[in-house]
Amino acid sequence: MNLQALNYLYVFLGTSGIMSILVMDEEVLVLLCWVLFVVLAYIYGSSAINAIFEERREKFYKDMVVSYDFQEESLKILINYHIVQVLIISEIKNLFNFSKKEIANILAKRQGSFKFIIASQIEQKLSILGDKEASVAAQVQDNINLTVSNNVLHLFKSNDKQIGALKEKILSESMTKFENIASS
Repeated sequence: MNLQALNYLYVFLGTSGIMSILVMDEEVLVLLCWVLFVVLAYIYGSSAINAIFEERREKFYKDMVVSYDFQEESLKILINYHIVQVLIISEIKNLFNFSKKEIANILAKRQGSFKFIIASQIEQKLSILGDKEASVAAQVQDNINLTVSNNVLHLFKSNDKQIGALKEKILSESMTKFENIASS
């Protein structure tokens, strides 16, 4: 490509040389110098500029590749993080279910123990009440016996004929019952 550009340069210089012989003024010389400068800058500077652009293109390509690699790594890290979170959540659920079962077992045992304690306390209080009731019943029976004994004794101490007959009747019935009990 440089050979073709050089050929264009020769054609241009030849044309400008022929033209300059014909008409040579300052404007044509300035134009010729400017065109010559641009052509020479293109011929000799294009490779350097292409090298700079190529170097920047390579750097940009490497930056893009690094960026994509970084995105890929970060995506893998995020996926692993998500997997770890899902595993942790499932472990927490398992621990929650285990704790729930253990608490239910503890509550059932405590409830059974509580029922046993309540039942034994109720039984103890009922036995205390039974003892008190028996003692009150014994007191009432003693009071009744004392009252009946006093009344009977009072009746037997009187000298009335009807009471005397009643005494004999009770005594004979009692003796008959004792004889029946003794003979059996």
